[in-house]
Amino acid sequence: MTALIINSFREKIRNKTLYVTAIVGMLVMLMLTCTGGLEINGQKMISFKQMVPVGITVINLIGSLLAVMISLNTIPNEFERKTTHLVLVRGIRPWQYMFALTVGNIITSILCVLILFASFAGFCIFWGQVGLIPRALASIIMLSLNTAVISAIVSLFSIKLPAFINGILGILIYFMGVFHNMLTVAAGAADGAGGVVVRGVMHIIPDFIAVQNQASNFLVGNPVDIYPLVVQLLCIYFVLTLTFVTFRKEV
Repeated sequence: MTALIINSFREKIRNKTLYVTAIVGMLVMLMLTCTGGLEINGQKMISFKQMVPVGITVINLIGSLLAVMISLNTIPNEFERKTTHLVLVRGIRPWQYMFALTVGNIITSILCVLILFASFAGFCIFWGQVGLIPRALASIIMLSLNTAVISAIVSLFSIKLPAFINGILGILIYFMGVFHNMLTVAAGAADGAGGVVVRGVMHIIPDFIAVQNQASNFLVGNPVDIYPLVVQLLCIYFVLTLTFVTFRKEV
């Protein structure tokens, strides 16, 4: 199975579109965080601590969108190219193949986030915080949990769903996770069956904003709550286990 994961990863990193998108993301990140003229709610961001959440948010957004793009077509493409049949006749079980492809997507998505770290390091240098670059790397690795989760979910959905629907669901889940606190409060205030449904949905939507906040806290030296990080790791584990029992009819 390790060979399948490595082959999946190698195929992804040969994709030039991946690097072009990552470079564009880096440029966007640098433009937003290093111009010194960014305003939020009428308040100008003039300090490093004020800009850290902005930088983390941009990395989280770009990294998650890249994860959706990477994970969207991997498994469907394997079926279209009949690669699946060539692999399965060699004694590889379907769940092993689905698991390996999903893990390959996750590793590639995390690599994209690490590529974006170059722009984050530039952000630290611009604000005169060169000494924080090692801490920034740890913060980005922490943030990559969000990327891993969305990659795993989109990969799992791709086994059953068309790419268009899967892409919309992936982006919707990401934004619901980013606005998790706001949506949870709104759902708590809602009455009737609709409120019950929304509250139920929010219980299973990953809380991306919690991990994002902890990454920001770690970078600026504030206390970090490890609970959201553990929950995200458990979410990755749970989604990966679902690949053991989720197959397409062609398999």
